[in-house]
Amino acid sequence: MKIYLTTDTHFNHKKLIEYGRPEDFEERIWKGLKVINENDMLIHLGDVCIGDDEMINRRFTMNNGAKKVLVLGNHDHKSVKWYLEHGWDMVCERFDLKMYGKRIAFTHMPIAWDGYFDINIHGHFHNTDSRRYEEEFKKIMSGYNKLLALEYTDYKPVNLEKFN
Repeated sequence: MKIYLTTDTHFNHKKLIEYGRPEDFEERIWKGLKVINENDMLIHLGDVCIGDDEMINRRFTMNNGAKKVLVLGNHDHKSVKWYLEHGWDMVCERFDLKMYGKRIAFTHMPIAWDGYFDINIHGHFHNTDSRRYEEEFKKIMSGYNKLLALEYTDYKPVNLEKFN
């Protein structure tokens, strides 16, 4: 089993094109997700879509039976029950996993080190470095926090084993 990571897919959020995403970013994301096999797991670090929630979330279900974990982002406003009924196998605010000799905390936004993880893999910032220095984040950002941004991965999911 391979574990893949994605985040901030923001399907139907066309304004992101104005902020620098290519016009075909949605197609790139769906094409990239095809590498995930039925025995794999996808951890989505939040912000799945802006509108048309039912169709987008159901499409993740049709991704060949792979297990899907949704770590809720600031744009994921449906109930946990709703997401579970629309194709996600697990929905949470934070997901912790011990792999490769590390305790990993998966979140949407970065979190302060709490003594329970070695690495915090998060999304939220995209490729906008200035957001990292907003007051709420300046206090917590450290060497423990690791950003996953689709803008840096050509909109493809990343194999956790190879994420550095």
